[in-house]
Order: sequence, then structure tokens, then C-alpha cells
Amino acid sequence: VKAYKTITDRITLKHKINDNLRATGIAVVEKSVGTATLINKTQAELDSILLPEEWSITTVSEFCRETKSGSTPSRSEPSFWNNGTIPWLKSGEVHNGISLKTEELITQSALENSSVKLLPPDTVLMAMYGVTAGEVGYLAIPATTNQAVCGMVCPSRADAAYLFFALLQNQDAASRLSNGGAQDNLSKNFIDGIHLICPPEDYIQGLQLLALIENMTLVSKELDCLEQLQVTILSELSRR
Repeated sequence: VKAYKTITDRITLKHKINDNLRATGIAVVEKSVGTATLINKTQAELDSILLPEEWSITTVSEFCRETKSGSTPSRSEPSFWNNGTIPWLKSGEVHNGISLKTEELITQSALENSSVKLLPPDTVLMAMYGVTAGEVGYLAIPATTNQAVCGMVCPSRADAAYLFFALLQNQDAASRLSNGGAQDNLSKNFIDGIHLICPPEDYIQGLQLLALIENMTLVSKELDCLEQLQVTILSELSRR
């Protein structure tokens, strides 16, 4: 019981550390760039924004190398799911943090014979459907996603870190929007069209946001180990 409590306290501490790292990244963007993501602004409002020389306003799709939404391989095809080894992430797993693993795995056959797409590490994610619509994630592993997640592949890791914290900064505005229906939904076209203040590459690198991402990843890995140990200890306790 004492070990279980110690691990639980440690998990709580690690969550607070990641919360602080995330808040630090948002604060760095706020101080250095201002409001970096401009959602639902008119062209006149965009034109009125004064920026330093060599800065620009672009869109997410222009800032990224590519953006992709995922899909769900057929559940009726066992070869797509049985003994899967490729992470497949759902929108409900996108929670403003680092994605190290997924609840479900698909097979190589699913990757080759369905419209699902493999995203590389350092892809920025945004959930588009359901209660997590507008929440942001950062892939630390190669993974596929379902159709309710938009993956944003950036030209560099520094760019990905900047986009991650920039989207978090104005996340509430994205989450409030919907394209209709009973649940709050976003679309890939909407995400592609989000306007983003884009400083020069050397300025983005100088923000050191990637170091925060790397620290968040290390803490998330520790959390994963602690949570697995917590489950093991709880299982042992339940047998007594």
C-alpha cells in the first residue's frame, strides 16, 4: 500500500511538471510572438497587424510540409487488426500532450490496403471530432490515426514545436468552433486555413521550444513506466 501511494504521488508530480512545461511553452510564444494563431480573423483584420521585417502571416497548410487526416481500417477484416504492431491513434487520445503509445494497433496489411496513413515522429496533431475537438498533440512515435485527427508534418522539429505551442495558445477559440452536428467538430480544411504568425526560421529556433518538447517527452516516458507499475501493484493488492 505504501509503494502504491508513493507511485501515485509520483505520477501526480510528473503530471504537474508536464503541465508547467506546457504552460512555459505557451508563455514563450505569447511573450515573443504575441497571439500566434489567428482564428476567424477577417482579411482586413489580418492586414492591420504590424509585424517585424521578414515576419509574415501564413496558414497552417502553408507552414507545414503536409497535412493529413487518417482513417479507420475495416473492422470486418481481421488481417487489419489481429496481431497489429503499428500504433493507431483515436481523437479521444489527443490531450494536449505527447503521444507515446496508442490503445489500438493495426497491421502492415491495413497500412498497405486501406487509406490509413503513417505519420512520422514530431507530427503535430489536432482532434477534430467529439469532446476533444480542438485539443492538440505531439507524436513522439511513428503512428497512424483515425479520420477524426489531423496530422501536421512540419519542415523541422523546431517548426513542429512552435506550431504545437502556437495552437495550444489559442486552443479555446478552435474548440468553440464546429461545422454542425450534435458534437463539436472541426474539419481538415478549417485547420489548414488557420492563420499563423511566422517569424524567420532562426527566430523560431532561438525560442528553444524544442527543448520543452524533449523534456515533456522524457517526463511522459517516466509517467508511462510509473502508470504500468501502478497497475501491477494494484493487481497484486487485489489478490491479497
